[in-house]
Amino acid sequence: MNMKTLKCPLLLLVGIIVSTTITNAQTTKMYTAEWKKTDSLVAKGLPQSALAEVKKIYQRAKKEGQEAQVIKALVYQAGLQQQTREESEVKAIRETEAELKGQKEPVSSILQSYLATLYWQYFQRNRWKLYERTNTAGYSKEDMATWTIDDFHARITELYRQSLQPRQLLQDTKLAPYEAIIVKGNARALRPTLYDLLAHKALEYFRNDELEVSKPAYAFEIDSDAAFAPAIQFASASFPTRDTLSAKHQALTIYQELIRLHADDPKPDALIDVDLERLQFVKEHATLPGADSLYKEALEVITAKYGSQHAADEAWYLLAAFHEERASEYEPLGDTTYRYDRVKAKEILERVVKDSTDKTEGWTSSYNLLQEINRKIFSFEVEKVNVPGQPFRALVRYRNIPALHLRLIKADKSLKDLLERRDDDRYWSVLAGATPLRSWTQPLPPTGDLQLHTVEVKIDALPVGEYILLASPEASFKGKNTPLGARMLFVSNISYITNNDQFSVLHRESGQPLNNASVQVYQQQYDYKTSRNQRVSIGNYKTDRNGYFAVEKKKVQHSYGYSLDITHGEDRLNLDDNLYHYYSYEGERSGKEDRKAIYFFTDRSIYRPGQVVHFKGIAVAGKEKESRVAAGYETTIFLQDANGEEADSLQVRTNEFGSFNGKFQLPQNLLNGEFCIVAEKDEGRTQISVEEYKRPKFLVEFKPVQESYKAGDSITVTGSAKSYAGNVVDGAKVVYRVVREPRFLYPWLFWRWLPRTERMEITHGETTTDPEGGFSVTFKAIPDLSIDKKMDPVFDFRVYADVTDINGETRSGEQL
Repeated sequence: MNMKTLKCPLLLLVGIIVSTTITNAQTTKMYTAEWKKTDSLVAKGLPQSALAEVKKIYQRAKKEGQEAQVIKALVYQAGLQQQTREESEVKAIRETEAELKGQKEPVSSILQSYLATLYWQYFQRNRWKLYERTNTAGYSKEDMATWTIDDFHARITELYRQSLQPRQLLQDTKLAPYEAIIVKGNARALRPTLYDLLAHKALEYFRNDELEVSKPAYAFEIDSDAAFAPAIQFASASFPTRDTLSAKHQALTIYQELIRLHADDPKPDALIDVDLERLQFVKEHATLPGADSLYKEALEVITAKYGSQHAADEAWYLLAAFHEERASEYEPLGDTTYRYDRVKAKEILERVVKDSTDKTEGWTSSYNLLQEINRKIFSFEVEKVNVPGQPFRALVRYRNIPALHLRLIKADKSLKDLLERRDDDRYWSVLAGATPLRSWTQPLPPTGDLQLHTVEVKIDALPVGEYILLASPEASFKGKNTPLGARMLFVSNISYITNNDQFSVLHRESGQPLNNASVQVYQQQYDYKTSRNQRVSIGNYKTDRNGYFAVEKKKVQHSYGYSLDITHGEDRLNLDDNLYHYYSYEGERSGKEDRKAIYFFTDRSIYRPGQVVHFKGIAVAGKEKESRVAAGYETTIFLQDANGEEADSLQVRTNEFGSFNGKFQLPQNLLNGEFCIVAEKDEGRTQISVEEYKRPKFLVEFKPVQESYKAGDSITVTGSAKSYAGNVVDGAKVVYRVVREPRFLYPWLFWRWLPRTERMEITHGETTTDPEGGFSVTFKAIPDLSIDKKMDPVFDFRVYADVTDINGETRSGEQL
């Protein structure tokens, strides 16, 4: 069952409500007919004709003062023109900004919200370019093409803020008069005013973590218990911050206003809905200790206050989901604190689902989670090859299953073929209908905790052969929703070890070599007639007295693996495991011809344009397992510029030692960068850098940090600028920044739950070197409070300093 509640009414295409001046049924009917005509043209693949109709509607609506239709036409035009005009997104933004000028409320607020959405969509489509830009200052930013990510976020934040003003007017604007342009949801009571819709539209943006990729050192953190307080106390709480552009702070402020708006509603539906949304947001972003417990207590306050009211179904569901999340942390051999939390979750969900008179979103979510908790789960593993005449074990994982029913089936060719084609619709029905050699029921230990447990079960001894072990929690092995599991297994005393194409066939228990064993080698090859892989024999072998044989390489196609069918007396091991030869194709081919490789050496690694590059090369030739210098070998050496184009070439011949010398004059007035010296046929290459550079006159050094510090301490790092001539560099400008880098001392203990860590610049500034050429950087070791202390995080602070002397030369240094 998968029911979804549409919480809010939506404006067609935009997702927000608009006001309208439509006053009579005749006018409404007229516009409805015109939009149907437009939609019909779009459906017929006539976007230009549809665009012409939309422009007519726009002009008419503009003339008649039909504000809703004007906005709707703007949205339609933007969508229709997206594929037919260049820079459509930018032009749609400019057209909306032009429409915004001179508009009255509440249309102005609606257009500001829509404009913010357009900017956000543009950012999302162009983020791959924007993240490569650095912030600039001191010039006009009229052209959006020059904006950085901070510019976009500042503009979008400003627009969403403006869209929520004037607050009182928007809160007094009900939705009932605007039925003609609203797609009705089935929960209108949750979004009863225009302010509700615009606020939740803004929250979609402010809840996004991407807004805070770059944060100041004083970034706002949700570290106050008041964020989890009951609704009324939360709405009156204060969350001071210097970080005025913080998305989290903006979101909290909007949640406070929405709660104040609905605090006195006769029905608590809208209040509960926004309060639960607030609690989930705070839980996700809070950095204070014990946030999970505070979240649970806040949910319990809501469920206690509103009891069995259907408006509280979502709160009950979230409380159950909280226990389910905790239950997943249970470790049978580790932390067992939350072993029975899934039982608590089940009890809560059954209470909600029992009353199905009003199937709210909370009821639907509860129903689905209860089905998942009650679902029968099992899997099992067994050794692929087992020893004949001896019992062996299967490892079973299970939940909600009191007993497992097992069948052993003899694996004939048809069943093995079916096992390879699990996409065959007959797969499970054929296995369930096969006559078993043996069947039995294996009781499983009861647990009572609804957790996944593991147990080993005994499989009685079997003779040599191939078998399928089939398992199900249902004795009938039938039914559309009956879970089934199958494993192919072999019973044999034959084993083998391999070293690439060489094999030793051994007795599985004693390890003694098996003499005169017959080995059939197969390879999978694609049959175009049947559109399937076919198993084709590519060779027969006999093992010697040491159990040894080798597969001929020339018989094996490199793109396919191969498998072995080994017979020794009455015993047979016919595995479907694919083996591969790991050798170079070029190495194989070099058995008939020499393979040349040229190794280059240059007199330096970086050059200026116009300099001469002196290089030496050594040519090596060889076949498989042997190599020698290539004396008297002639080839052509090429110089490639930074664009990969040929700039020069040289004919060379190796001497008796396989070496040669050469030189190239580097070109001038070309793009600098990485140049390549390449041998003909790409037999060898090396890179050199071509740059305009000059020798540095001074260097920047930091003194080692001698003390140990803890989070929150104030740290001072000292450095100095010294010239290579020995004199100090005083009065130089120093630009520094400090970056925090989180890491974990014992990552292997938490590898499944390690949070995403981010580098963060915590401070930056400028200073100058003193008369001794020294400087210092002082900063506070601010920890990342979003990382749980239980994970023992460690924070490294890296200090970067760029020193510029009076001559304009800049040198950099860093200290960890």
